[in-house]
Amino acid sequence: MAVDDILKKIKADAEESAREIVAAGRKDADEVLGAARARVESEREKMQAKARQRADEERNRIITLARLSARRDLLNEKQTLIDRVYDQTRKKILGMGRDEYRRFIGAFLKDAVETGDEEVIIGEGETRIDQAFLDEISKSLGLSRPLRLSSERRKIGGGFVLRSGKIETNCALDTILRDARATFEADVAGILFGGGEG
Repeated sequence: MAVDDILKKIKADAEESAREIVAAGRKDADEVLGAARARVESEREKMQAKARQRADEERNRIITLARLSARRDLLNEKQTLIDRVYDQTRKKILGMGRDEYRRFIGAFLKDAVETGDEEVIIGEGETRIDQAFLDEISKSLGLSRPLRLSSERRKIGGGFVLRSGKIETNCALDTILRDARATFEADVAGILFGGGEG
């Protein structure tokens, strides 16, 4: 075989080997690129899933907070309305005429008196409760000694304080209403809002 033929053969073999190496390299590169694309796609899908999950969690958190806020606002508004009912009740009681007010307070007095030896303290400026009224209550209770109207006046805005020695029974109007509210608030809420406070 001539040198030119040998050189051509070497060249042809080298070109063939180069083509095979390039083809194998391309195949390897395609496999690596395909695997990289698959990893990228998998990571992209995971990231999208996490982003959707975070978005869902954030949306749910916002909805929950909005519902809690709305519930709190509704409860506050209901409390405001209940406060208004008790405030109007207080004003109505304070605005009662002499006889009606005496009947109202008389019921509390009759309930609070234990011995008949008590002293009745009334609010500053109170004119509807006097000794004559206390004498009537004492008589209706059959007390041997009448209740006494104290010369002491307090800032109680209606009602009275019954004192026997060092023991006092607070029947001030605000105390009466506070106790009534504790007892009947659920009933009042049911009337106002049709079925309770919440």
